[in-house]
Amino acid sequence: MTKRPGVMVAMFDIPDSLDEEFNTWYEEEHIPEKIGLVPGFLSARRYKALDGRPNYLCIYELEDVSVVDNPDYQQNYRNGTVATERMKAKAKTFYRNVYVQIHEAANGLPLPE
Repeated sequence: MTKRPGVMVAMFDIPDSLDEEFNTWYEEEHIPEKIGLVPGFLSARRYKALDGRPNYLCIYELEDVSVVDNPDYQQNYRNGTVATERMKAKAKTFYRNVYVQIHEAANGLPLPE
């Protein structure tokens, strides 16, 4: 079966008063419960908007987009910790979507396959 690499993107609009708590939770709990525990989650990156909302963008690189159908991930996603549920509840906005890779390039040129 051909692997279909992709990313899972999550966007949070976290109130400014929760910035420190959100970042601590994300770095110390949330990323470790995905990377290393859920097979197929390769890396995680988090960005903060310079302006506008949602103010946080999180990108998880997936070995294959089917990882989100894996029972390990489903269990992890449905049974969030108390802190995870608190952050989701406190977010003014929360979006999560999975994207399959359709093209790859570097410096404007396609990468060799």
